[in-house]
Amino acid sequence: MIGDLKPGQHELIGDIIADGFADDPVNCWAFRNTAVLRPLYTLMAKDLYLPQGFGHHLGNQAGSLWLPPGVSKHFGFWSTLNMARHIVGKGGLRAARNAFRIDDLMTRKHPSTPHYYLFAIATRADCRGKGLGGQLMRAALERVDEEGQAAYLENSKQDNIGFYRHFGFEIVEELRAADDAPPLFLMWRDPR
Repeated sequence: MIGDLKPGQHELIGDIIADGFADDPVNCWAFRNTAVLRPLYTLMAKDLYLPQGFGHHLGNQAGSLWLPPGVSKHFGFWSTLNMARHIVGKGGLRAARNAFRIDDLMTRKHPSTPHYYLFAIATRADCRGKGLGGQLMRAALERVDEEGQAAYLENSKQDNIGFYRHFGFEIVEELRAADDAPPLFLMWRDPR
């Protein structure tokens, strides 16, 4: 059964996203060590996505984080410093450079048109293929569609393009943070 994430559940969603993104090409390129994922995504959920956005979870198996229209994905100084500490500590300076390159690129390309922003939707590796991601997506898109809003995401895994297209997202741009970086697919869904 789908549950709404609450502000105190940052560790739950941070752990789910870290597990679900452990084989993600862009995350592996940027952070260079999957040990950074859990503390990083936990901090992001705690400092921004849960207090200012919303999310859903299916127990401990899958979850998602969204920001509503008008909420910036900007982290404050202390939050950014704390995330950088984890990235450098577990991935080194190159990981920090790569992570900030990707973040800068995503920030510059982020649409100014009002929209819901899907930061992450993740299913634990041992729970994939059971339709959990689809349940989470339908729950969020119900809210998006009730409000007549658009939706946007950055897809970092080519294998997931079909999943997002199934829900009405289309690629608007493919880009790379560096010559040796894997592609990132910017995807948009018009209001329904």
